[in-house]
Amino acid sequence: MYSWYVLAMLVAVYSFNWMDRYVLVILLQPIKQDLRLSDGELGLLSGFAFALVYSLAGVPIARWADRGSRRSLISLGMVVWSAMTAVSGLARNFAQLIAARVGVALGESACSPAASSLIADYFPSHRRATAFAIYGLGISIGMAMGLSIGGWASEHYGWRSALMLVGLPGVLMAVIVRVTVREPVRGQQDASAEEPGLQSLPDTVRTLLACKCFLAYGAGLGLCSLSGNAFETWTPVYLMRLYHMGSSAVGAWTGTVEGVGGILGTLAGGVLADRLGRHDERWYLWIPALSAGAMVPSMYLFLHTNGTGMFVFYFVTVVFAGAYMAPLIAITQRLMPVRLRAQATALVYLLLNLIGPGAGPLLAGLLNDALAGRYGGEAVRVSLTLTLSGAVAGVALIVYAARLLPRELATAAAASAPPVAQSCALISPTLP
Repeated sequence: MYSWYVLAMLVAVYSFNWMDRYVLVILLQPIKQDLRLSDGELGLLSGFAFALVYSLAGVPIARWADRGSRRSLISLGMVVWSAMTAVSGLARNFAQLIAARVGVALGESACSPAASSLIADYFPSHRRATAFAIYGLGISIGMAMGLSIGGWASEHYGWRSALMLVGLPGVLMAVIVRVTVREPVRGQQDASAEEPGLQSLPDTVRTLLACKCFLAYGAGLGLCSLSGNAFETWTPVYLMRLYHMGSSAVGAWTGTVEGVGGILGTLAGGVLADRLGRHDERWYLWIPALSAGAMVPSMYLFLHTNGTGMFVFYFVTVVFAGAYMAPLIAITQRLMPVRLRAQATALVYLLLNLIGPGAGPLLAGLLNDALAGRYGGEAVRVSLTLTLSGAVAGVALIVYAARLLPRELATAAAASAPPVAQSCALISPTLP
């Protein structure tokens, strides 16, 4: 039962993580008006500047997680990102706001690699996709809180107060995690014994780059996320500009859809992957490919439909967008050695964040500026439609990774087996 308590704490941490990250989305329009920014600058603020620091800092911090106390690392990171979210509300210009968001990114980069490693040590392999799906609920919960609380606070008290309101409570949560979460023995849920100490950085890089399946689905995840993050970042602005909705109404509506739809999609993706993956492990990649593939037409129909149908397609898009993450993180824990799990997860998030949350919102913002002269307020619709090509390419890469998965799982299992088992493996028939 204690493992479920730890998971609940990690879900709460992840919810605060995404609330502090995503509150900025509902505040883009008032920030643009107050600080007189272009859409390209908004895309840089909400996307690339955050994602670059988040991704690059995640790799060395993950090495710390693979040899140090993961609960302490998560708690420290939470204090940093919560405080810097509140500090963002004091920014008086674009440079100050960028600097504060860099601080948020630095703190948040400590969360998921360490949390993923903890989950792998508290849950056996056949339950990990479900556990990661439950952990992934923090995305939907946090987005819902950030959009709804941020939209309400912005409309009544201004965007600066909204940032302070969502930032400060995380400091208390960090203390609770540090005091109540225990650090488990690494690899305790796996058949192999505890592995040797941390590899050197060059050896680590060679191990990760040698896994073509891992690189393919990591890049595919990033490309799917490029479309998804451009859509989720600019949808509130799209509704404000084209449908003239207020920030409170947009926050309540999008927050509800992101919360309910995201939870349904995330749970369905994880549970289905675990259930079907018992018979064929390629389902851990087929589920993401199917869900991301279905996301493309539903997103297109949202952008090109009016009335009630638009709301239906937005909900469907959020459900499918929530389903592909947990199975990919779960299979990463299977492919990688125990001592590389946090670093492998960090590399997945590096690819994910640089291509997705990094390039997606920035690309859409730059397209908005470039197309505004021709399309006016409709430029947002056109820009988001163009970014759908990223998800199409991402699905193709994940399907390719599924073809490689059985052989690379067999290689990973042989590498982690005891010496006698490895010798037997050398004289046994190999998988086709």
